[in-house]
Amino acid sequence: MKTVMPLTRVLQNLTRTTVCSNLQSPILISARTHMGYIPFSGRIGRDLSNDEKFLIEIRKMNLQPVKKATFSFDPMRYDFDSIRNFMYFFHKPKVLETNMKIAIKTDVVDDRSEPIMKLELNDGRDLEIRTGNLTELDILRVMNYYVLPLVTEEKIMETKSAKGAAGGAKAAAKKKK
Repeated sequence: MKTVMPLTRVLQNLTRTTVCSNLQSPILISARTHMGYIPFSGRIGRDLSNDEKFLIEIRKMNLQPVKKATFSFDPMRYDFDSIRNFMYFFHKPKVLETNMKIAIKTDVVDDRSEPIMKLELNDGRDLEIRTGNLTELDILRVMNYYVLPLVTEEKIMETKSAKGAAGGAKAAAKKKK
């Protein structure tokens, strides 16, 4: 024999609300005290394009921990253009200013080998990135992921002595005469 639940009990179970049963038709009253939290307030901007993401990543790029960079590719392969385009941005003056002592080598081979970027780091480790199926943005993200944590802040110390400052003033006075 089945037991039948009253309609008010079914409504309470389904909606998790209280039901006023003293009236002829049931009235549902919500038991929630708040409507939740607003996770974000403000204007949601558009998604960035891959070019814009690439420019943001290239601004972060720092070659300080890199001693030598070697680009090796075969121009007859179908997947060499991403490393070639990346080399263009790698040779930009603002990027190269982060490490003036870096040695850059380009190997153009004809053995149908996969395009590879090798970075020899100052601490003796080698980072090899196979760039065959990667875009320029992917290559840059991988490189920044491994290289940026190794960047140390350079300390520039200026020492000024009383003699040096006075000597410089005397030399400037002599030039004016």
